[in-house]
Amino acid sequence: MSTSSTLKRSAGRAFGAVAALAGVGAALVVAVLLIAASSLNPFRTTTTERHDSVVLAKIQDLSQFEAASGRFTTIVDQQSDTKLPSWATGNHVVLDAEGDVAATVDLSHLSSDVKLSADGKSATVRVPQPQLQPARLDPDATRVIARDQGLLNRVGAAVSGSNPVDDQPLYQRATAKLGDAASQSDLQDRARANTEQFLDDTLHAAGVTNVTVVFDAPAPGQSA
Repeated sequence: MSTSSTLKRSAGRAFGAVAALAGVGAALVVAVLLIAASSLNPFRTTTTERHDSVVLAKIQDLSQFEAASGRFTTIVDQQSDTKLPSWATGNHVVLDAEGDVAATVDLSHLSSDVKLSADGKSATVRVPQPQLQPARLDPDATRVIARDQGLLNRVGAAVSGSNPVDDQPLYQRATAKLGDAASQSDLQDRARANTEQFLDDTLHAAGVTNVTVVFDAPAPGQSA
């Protein structure tokens, strides 16, 4: 057998092996593409969205209309003493507090509280009085600006390695004071005016030309 023939057969076998490998690679690529396009692909990710959560949020927003909001500030200055002198066991702390109070109107029954005229051009709407919500303290603007503990308190804290200070009553008092300030402001008056404007604009967009908003009488003990 000549050297030339041997070289030709070796080259042929090498070419055949390369061609076979190329064919196998192409087949694998095709198989992967088919699997990726198939719903049988175990690695395929399907994303779905639940739309009802968005609708629910909108219903909640409409049922509680935030008609007005005000920001208020206050100082809580408290001194705690015992029978011993204040320099010994007293505790003096000053809290500078700032927060928001919202006035909301319950519109959850609005569909039944609107009375339309026969021609649909006039409407009378009955709504509850605005309600002041609990004050929301702004954590970035509320802080203790002064604290003075008695000598024995400081010594006890140094010995024990702890400083058991509970400022929660201060924050609760600040929240109450902000609420009192809101009730004495014109926040509810502005809430009524904004509610009337909101309902007037809403019903005008529906073709009603004359809108009358009637606020229910405040409940006993409730400020008007």
